[in-house]
Amino acid sequence: MSYDDVWEYGPDEALAQDGEFRLTVVGTPFPGGDGELPAHDPARATGLVAALGTVDDVVGEDGRIEAVERPPFAARADLDLVAVGCWGPVSEVNDPALAAGGDGSALAEQADALAARFPGAAVIGSVRVDHPVAYSAHVVQHPDGVRLFAAGWAGEGDWDLEGGVAEVAGAFGIDADALRDAGVDPDGEPGDLAWESLTRLVLRRTSPLHRAGRTLSVFRVRRSEGTAGDLEDTWIGEPDGF
Repeated sequence: MSYDDVWEYGPDEALAQDGEFRLTVVGTPFPGGDGELPAHDPARATGLVAALGTVDDVVGEDGRIEAVERPPFAARADLDLVAVGCWGPVSEVNDPALAAGGDGSALAEQADALAARFPGAAVIGSVRVDHPVAYSAHVVQHPDGVRLFAAGWAGEGDWDLEGGVAEVAGAFGIDADALRDAGVDPDGEPGDLAWESLTRLVLRRTSPLHRAGRTLSVFRVRRSEGTAGDLEDTWIGEPDGF
């Protein structure tokens, strides 16, 4: 069976959805928002992408881009692109398979795997799929064991939720004023909560947010048949009700 047989759609099939998908690992001691990071380490990035559970095999590095950019994301073939940056204690994975499956489990599984691989590190991730109503999932793990996972449809009440905003904020030293300034209500309904603002607060507390001048390696990978199907369902198909 050729690799094309793993997919239902051809490589030029247009994607129906757009979105975001990022998972960041920050080792301790945290460099903090004002810290300096070294240059990108492509050898470490190669090892990191090869170890991802969403990746069956690494074909090779397709090139490098500035971290303020993103790889092409318009056709089915682009679902085989994973961008990885490794800057000292901070590593970042941009992989559309983190959103695959539509229930947040892919993000949670890879976050758990990275937390196990890098004990003592914080793991922060968010994915969003832009249907007419956005679906998103978010995970935050503190090295001391505090963990938050949230996934669901914007504005709706039926969210999967483990952990709480207040516990995560306390673990990372984020006070009530910072939460309020970011528009994060710890007591808000999950479907209305500013989850991306919360993950950004955690990232700002642990590592520099500026991305200009940083480099990402873009890898072309192969997917398993199961991951390929989940990717197509997520980015090419439509969920029930749309």
